[in-house]
Amino acid sequence: MTSAVESTDLGPAGMAIGVVGLGAMGLRLATGLVDAGAQVTAVDPSPEAATRAGEAGVTVVPAAADLAGCEVVVLSLPTPRLVLDVVTQLADAAAAAGAHLTVLDTSTVGPADARAAAEVAAARGQVYADTPILGRPESVGRWTFPVGGSAETVALAQRVLAPVAGLVEGVGDVGAASATKVLNNLMLGTINAVTAELLVLADAAGLDPGRWVDLVVGSGAASVSPLFRDVAARAVDGDFEPTFTVQLMHKDNSLALDLADQLRVPMITGTAAQHLNTMALSAGHGAEDSIAVVKVLQTITGRDVRRHAHRTT
Repeated sequence: MTSAVESTDLGPAGMAIGVVGLGAMGLRLATGLVDAGAQVTAVDPSPEAATRAGEAGVTVVPAAADLAGCEVVVLSLPTPRLVLDVVTQLADAAAAAGAHLTVLDTSTVGPADARAAAEVAAARGQVYADTPILGRPESVGRWTFPVGGSAETVALAQRVLAPVAGLVEGVGDVGAASATKVLNNLMLGTINAVTAELLVLADAAGLDPGRWVDLVVGSGAASVSPLFRDVAARAVDGDFEPTFTVQLMHKDNSLALDLADQLRVPMITGTAAQHLNTMALSAGHGAEDSIAVVKVLQTITGRDVRRHAHRTT
């Protein structure tokens, strides 16, 4: 049975909340909590991220263990290994201080990774829940958070995450929310890959890829997803500044494909999209936006997907 709450119903004002990870999502999350009146303390190894957070009213401390006094710590981290390491540090520090801590993990990890982190926390008398974000950075305030955990933990997540969410919903036991997220991101990976292929095909067919994108986006056709609208337009303008990198797409899609292997469910389209991600990584495009996979196809075919107005002779 699931539970849901609209984010406007509750709030974290006055709560002591920690945040570990101040990247594209974590910084927006931390500043949203500050704006809602929470007392936010955060950790990030990047001096630039720490400075930005400090300017937004976040108290920055050196290590995750320094957050043991918080009621809740929210994670926004890039890899499952790092999540497990940080959960261990937090749970050890909270146990040593005689405190009770709930960790809400907005990172993208596999279901088994989430369950392993929950076991580490529980062994030290603490609580872990997977609460990944469905939404792009710029849609903060409208993010959807599936939550894997008890009804009590879901209720706490609804209160804490209200300022940055449109919806916070319990989806089952720990691991269920992570499964929800990795399936979603495999869908993103396939849309991203087929977008890249179609841009190259448009050029090969004698079309202006930019004009093709404009027509399709403006048509209201069922094929136009928010991701297509974003990445296709950026590709034809030659803009590969990362919102979500090739490297992260590859990592997240690996989690979904690993889950599919464990459950013996064939992922034909998803596997093909992942091959393109792997090729882009091998070609050195890992730090660029996910749609930089199109560069691999351009190299193979000799095509150019930029708007004709942007081309040089």
